[in-house]
Formats: sequence, C-alpha cells, structure tokens
Amino acid sequence: MKATAKRILLSGGLLLLSTGGSRAQTVNVVVADADTRQPVAHASLYTKENGRFRSCISNEDGLAHVNFSCQRISVSHLNYEKRTLRMPLPDTILLQPRFLQKAEVVVTNKEPEWIRRCLKQVVKQKQRHYFSHNGVLQFGYFTQSLGTDNIYRCNMTGLLRTLSSVNEEWSIVAYTVAITASDSTRLTDTANMRRMLYEDFMADLDKGFISDHRFSHNPDYKGRNDNEVELRFRLKHGTDDRGWMILDTVRCVVLSAERTTGTKTNRQERINAMMYAMARVFGYHIDTWTRHYHVDYAERDDGTLYPANVRYKMYYAGHDGSNDKQQKEFHEQTGGGFPNMEATLTLKPSDEEPDDYDQWLDLPPSWYIAFHSDKERQKEIDLSNLPATFNLFEEENE
Repeated sequence: MKATAKRILLSGGLLLLSTGGSRAQTVNVVVADADTRQPVAHASLYTKENGRFRSCISNEDGLAHVNFSCQRISVSHLNYEKRTLRMPLPDTILLQPRFLQKAEVVVTNKEPEWIRRCLKQVVKQKQRHYFSHNGVLQFGYFTQSLGTDNIYRCNMTGLLRTLSSVNEEWSIVAYTVAITASDSTRLTDTANMRRMLYEDFMADLDKGFISDHRFSHNPDYKGRNDNEVELRFRLKHGTDDRGWMILDTVRCVVLSAERTTGTKTNRQERINAMMYAMARVFGYHIDTWTRHYHVDYAERDDGTLYPANVRYKMYYAGHDGSNDKQQKEFHEQTGGGFPNMEATLTLKPSDEEPDDYDQWLDLPPSWYIAFHSDKERQKEIDLSNLPATFNLFEEENE
C-alpha cells in the first residue's frame, strides 16, 4: 500500500513532492519546553540512516508522528538546545530553552494613554533612527531548512549595504558560503536573510500596526535604566499576532522586539490579495503559515540603529494543483526551500569596501507568491548560484 504526500513552498520557490511506499509503525511523541512544560510547535525531528534522510515536525500541540524507522533521532528548534535520542523514544521529549522565555501576559482593555503617544513618536522618527545610513555592515548568516525527506543548511559571511531609504534594496557581497545538504544539488539560499532584512520589526511598526493592536505595560521589567519599558501587544480582532518590545521612552526608539504571527495575519500582510486569488484559480491554497521574528538593535557611532541580532523561524505549507513547467524550471535554477525553516543573522558596522564594485549583487525583497520579470528572475538565479563549498549531510552524533 502506497502513501503519497504533496506540498508546495512558494516562498523559496520549490515544489516539494514526496511519495513513499509502505510505512513503518508510527510512534507518537510530544515535544515540550523543559521549564514550562508547554508544547513546542514546529520542532524538527530528523535522522539520516542507511543513506536516507527522514524527518517530521511537531504540530501546534507539540505532537509529532515519527513514521519511519531509525536507531536515533535529533530534535531541534531555533529557540531550544538540540537533543539527540536513541530509540525507543519517551512519550515526551523535553527541550532546554536556548533563550530566556517571557511569560504570557494577558492584555486587558485598560491601556495606559502614554503608550500610543510614545509609539506614534517612534513611528514619526523611525526613518531617521533606523533607515538613514549609507554604511557597510559585516554579516554572518545561518539558515536551516527541513522537509520530510530533505535537509539544507547554509553558513554565509560577507558584507551588506543599502541606500538611505527603507524602500531601497540591500546589496550583498559574499565572502564565504558553506552548504550542507543531503545531496549535491542544493544552491545558495538567501530567502530567510531577505525576510529578516525587509520584514524587520521596525519596517512593520507603523500607524496601522498601532491601530490594530492592544498594548500593555509590564511593571516587573527591569531595564538598564528607568527609561526602558517592556510593552506587550496583541491583535485587537484575532489571536494569531502577538509579541513584545523593549522601548526607550526618552529617545522613542525600540531596542528589542519579538513577534509571532499565524496564517491569517501572514496572508493579509505578506501576500497581495489579487495575486493570491489568481493563484487559487490554479489550485494553490495556503494550509499553514506561521512566523516568529526576534530582533535586537544596536547603535552606530552616528546614533542610528541597525538590527544587530535577528532570529527567524517560519513554517509554510500548502498544496498546489498546477503543473507549470516554467515554474518548475525556475525552481531548479534557484534551489528553492523547505516547509520548516529557521535562520539567524548577525550584523556589525564595517570599514571594509571591496576593491571591485562589480562584486555587489542586488538583494531584492523576499516574496511568497510572485510573477517575475526576466530581470527579477535573473537576480534570483544569480543569488542562488554564489560560489560555495559543499558537504553532504552526515548522520548526527550524540
């Protein structure tokens, strides 16, 4: 008896199809936080044995269905320390948090009046504080993507620069690129880097964001000085958009922020409604789309701020009924992506300038559903074929 699964990932541009034969007995486990015992959604459970990579992903309740045979399995999540376990698995797999987890805060209708006044001032001044630089930044980028039968990792270092407006595109020079994958067909993937840069928290913070959310002040937060406060926010009419920010109330700048969004919010904010309607005509539909974004800002010598440390996680799955040969060819040329992705980006000011300015490549905004012009397609292909060292994925050690 054969089982067939079908997924499409338009964000990275890869149609993922997996067809399996007879399945091993399914083992059900729950992945949970070791401190809070709360379920961990979209944790990756994976292994490579007998020359084949297999993986599964925990759902919103932390439940994972391990439907393949193996001797040991690795469990990873961007916000937790990785674990490798031998079979048989326990009923619950506890992961140790890698970062300090903030307790959930219930936002009530009683909102201090000063919050919105301060946030509006942040928006008014954000162009000067966050997007007014012409400098070069040194970057370190790591991305990991896992599907049911594929794994991809990319470590990259180099330089980034942009013009003085947030609407201008970034440019990139890659110094080193190291790819780890289960086969030798993978290309360089900058998709998550572009999401972290163009979908930056401050780019999203505008008058509409303030109007759509409720805010509360955490009185227990202890910052570096009395000017720093912690604000929690939640979507007024919905449950799939929430987070927090650390705010300097004197300078009116955001120093750190974290935001988690779900399928409804992401579809409304990240995809053109008309384009999505056209995609649905051809059979495409988004099943699940969650995004987790964390950023810490740092200050340059001139007082402007930049996203010094960014963590990003996205699970994006859907189904597609089309058979577009041109789209498939483009997927092959750009390398594509996977349903479950996580990445980190570190930036710091640099005095470096490449001698050869032809080294700079445009780093266009990220996309999820798009029709590309020939020029745009060529940009994607160029970014996907950066020179890299390549290693086959080896079985994880304990």
